[in-house]
This record gives sequence, C-alpha cells and structure tokens, in this order.
Amino acid sequence: MIFDEKKIRILSPGAIAAGWMPGEPRPKRETGLSYEEFKDPDTEVVYRDQPDAMGPHVEQSFERDLAAIPYARAAYEADQEGSFDAVMIGCFEEPGMQAARELCDILVMSAPCATLHVASMLGNKFSIIFCGRGHSEATMLEVVKRYGLESRLASIRTLGFPPTGFNKKLLSEEEFQKMNEVALAEAKKAIEEDGADVIIAYSGSYDYLKKHLDVPVLSQSICTLKITEALVRMGLTHSKKAYPKPRIAHTYYITTKPPCE
Repeated sequence: MIFDEKKIRILSPGAIAAGWMPGEPRPKRETGLSYEEFKDPDTEVVYRDQPDAMGPHVEQSFERDLAAIPYARAAYEADQEGSFDAVMIGCFEEPGMQAARELCDILVMSAPCATLHVASMLGNKFSIIFCGRGHSEATMLEVVKRYGLESRLASIRTLGFPPTGFNKKLLSEEEFQKMNEVALAEAKKAIEEDGADVIIAYSGSYDYLKKHLDVPVLSQSICTLKITEALVRMGLTHSKKAYPKPRIAHTYYITTKPPCE
C-alpha cells in the first residue's frame, strides 16, 4: 500500500489572537475553523499558542524574526513529543520555518510553501491578495523568491488594512463587506492588469473571491492542510540533506523557553 491510513496528528502553532495589542490582556485564540471544516476525518489538528510570540500579526522582517523562535520551539517540542506527524506554520511570512525544518524529523509545512506550489500547478501566473499594508510586500516577495517562483508571480496586491482586518469579531457586517469588495477589486486588477490566472486570497476574503472570480482562488489554510495531509500519507518529510540537524550546542537558544512574564 502506497498511502498510510493511520490517524494524522498535526500541530498548528500560532501567535496570540488577532486584534490583541501589547499591554492588553491576552485572549485565547479561536481554533482555525477552515482546518476543522476541511480536514480528513482521521486528522486531528492541535492548536497551541506561543505566549512569547510577537503578538497580533506578522508583517515585517522585524516581526517575523521575533516570532521565529517561538514557532520553531513549538515545532521542536512536537517533534520530541513523539505523537505528532507534522507541524503547520500558518503565517505567510513563515516565521521559524527554516529553523523548524532543521530541528525536526517530522514534516514541517508552511502556508506559502504549500500555497505557492499549488498555484504554480494550476496556472502560469499567480497574484497574492493580502490584507496588509505596503511594507508587507517586501517580506512576501522574499518568501516567493525563496521557493524559486518569482517568475510565476504576477503581483502582490495589498489592501491597506492590518492582517487582523478580516477578523469578523472586530468588524460590523458593513465593514466586512467593504473589505471584501476592496479585495475583489484588487483581484480583478491582478487578473486584468497584471496577467494573473490564479489568485491566492487572504483567508478572510477567500469565500467572497471564490464566488465572484472565474479563475482558481486558493485558500492558504486549506492548501497548507491538504498538502500536509497528502505528504504525511505518502510517508514523506522534508530532506535532512537540505535541512541538516543543527549542532547540539546551538539548539539551546531555540529550545529553551524564556522566563514567563
């Protein structure tokens, strides 16, 4: 048998809930509903917040680098725990992805790694419609280049809102609808002006864009989950030749938790 039918257990590490700002009480993060809705029946997704992660969102290199150690540490703990088959890093800037792959033997998959490659299989050019502001483009472009897909990128179009903008708990129905309409307008420009034939949607706008566009629209969450499940079932993980184990002395800095607040 090619595929392993065993139960899959995936860790989804995350920062603090969208909308939280430093100095405020730390809320509990809601579980990823898209994971629960689209996962296979025998897949369990475990959600663990990282209390010392950057906070409400990751947009710039500064925030990504601060979040990298908590994310990589969570992946390493899952690897050492022995009951997990994979780790998913849901943030498109993939904080800690490279370090986590070096630390772990179990599969580590990120949102851009899965989504960008799926997009490249479905068309010639893809565009990313992102909720963030202008400085998000540079960090997202770095990720596209890391996977060698810059030639397949039509554009990165940002909506001018912080990544927490599509949190329905923070918006009225009218505000949420307006943001969806802005996302649709940018997606149409990406297709008509930039030459995109596949759209990668920010998670909050996925359903709306899928309904109103006649090109493939990808959800980062769904792509990450389904690619992770498929690779685990095929018994595959990342290459340890590409991501060799770090020297033991250096693992201390990423696996040792800082003092609690």
